[in-house]
Amino acid sequence: MIKRGFLKGHANVLNFILRVIDLSIVLICGVLSYYFSAAYGTYTVLGVQGLPGHYLDVILVAVILAGLIFPLFTTYRVWRGSSTLSEIKHLTMAWLLVGLLLAGAAFVTKSGADYSRSWMGLWFVATWASLVSSRVILRIVLSWLRSNGFNHRHIVIVGTGEQAAVVADRLRRSTWFGLEISALFGPRSDKLPSWLKSKKFISDVTELREHVDEADVDQVWISLPHSEEKTIREVITALDGSSTEIRYVPDIFEYQLMHHSLSEIAGVPVVNISYSAIDGMNQVVKTIEDYVLALLLLILASPVMLFIAVGVRLSSPGPVLYRQSRMGWNEQVFTMFKFRSMPIDAENKTGPVWSNETDKRATKFGSFLRKTSLDELPQLFNVLKGEMSLIGPRPERPMFVEKYKDEIPHYMKKHLVKAGVTGWAQVHGWRGNTCLHTRIEHDLFYIENWSLWLDMKIIIMTVFRGLIHKNAY
Repeated sequence: MIKRGFLKGHANVLNFILRVIDLSIVLICGVLSYYFSAAYGTYTVLGVQGLPGHYLDVILVAVILAGLIFPLFTTYRVWRGSSTLSEIKHLTMAWLLVGLLLAGAAFVTKSGADYSRSWMGLWFVATWASLVSSRVILRIVLSWLRSNGFNHRHIVIVGTGEQAAVVADRLRRSTWFGLEISALFGPRSDKLPSWLKSKKFISDVTELREHVDEADVDQVWISLPHSEEKTIREVITALDGSSTEIRYVPDIFEYQLMHHSLSEIAGVPVVNISYSAIDGMNQVVKTIEDYVLALLLLILASPVMLFIAVGVRLSSPGPVLYRQSRMGWNEQVFTMFKFRSMPIDAENKTGPVWSNETDKRATKFGSFLRKTSLDELPQLFNVLKGEMSLIGPRPERPMFVEKYKDEIPHYMKKHLVKAGVTGWAQVHGWRGNTCLHTRIEHDLFYIENWSLWLDMKIIIMTVFRGLIHKNAY
């Protein structure tokens, strides 16, 4: 029989077991898919006498890649408080990247013809279905255990103000997180919701310590404003001799934060307020995504780009590519490439101006390129050079950045990440001569909520919404 403290005390062991299960699924599904395809499929390599060595090699490579890539997508973090769909998204993107890397390796080595397509397809789908099923089953088991009193965390919230109410409400809505509010420390308040008023209220630090020891409290969450420093110190001092975890919820709800996290530098705990989600291992993942997809898109688009190059040369004299200085990541200026859509002397009279629907400087062929966004294709070279990303805020010319950085709130925060060929603002129509405030809001939303799933969504939306748009001039 499982003891009530077993899961809590063996979290690392359970995490290791989950990793072993995932890698075993990749291996077993690869082998079984071969035998199933050989027995019931439309091809025969060696019948069903044995798994060929080169098939086994690919399966083992996939196992190694999965072992390296899955942790990058935080598939083994604690998912308590997150939806099942969110976990499945991370798992799906991790396995998809493994598949893309295998496909890319097969393309480069020209070894794709050595393997059955039906086997590869069956293996990919069966592995994904098995990985997802294992996570769903795990959640069902944990949910059953928690409904029977196992693996719960009992907490006391220090604070009864508005901030504490927000924290308590988020915990209550995150039922999967498995945190139960045992009591609140502080005076009763009429502003608290009715469901919180039924909880136990503690007003004395001595009583708090007794409750923590006697009620088997796992964590104490201090949710008080900075002005309550004296109370915070009294609580920490009173719990000094207790083994209960103490967590402090910073009073930062009032600030408009683009992205924030907690970290430790030289032993000093700090709250990162202006911070990009695309950092650390996330940055590595996004870089891999950029190089793999940009290379594939460049190969697929090369015939179209050759046709466009000929069209540009025939439309007006001058170079095929238009080079322009733009400001990107960390305010670094780089040369961005576009197919030339205007005569080479178009800006001699007007100077740098925003493109708009009354702009008549573009050639007829150039106007077509702009309206279909095909003039942006050469920026795939900027991506491969590491100057841009496929997805991100659109870069602006340095003179426009200088003009708007003090006029538009949070304008410069877009430079915390690489500029993109397309972005969250563009697929929602905020491009060209449109509201800069709204465009920046969309850019900041992307930076704060970045994920590979969001990138894939933007790529799909770009195909259906972003290429041809009324605001593309």
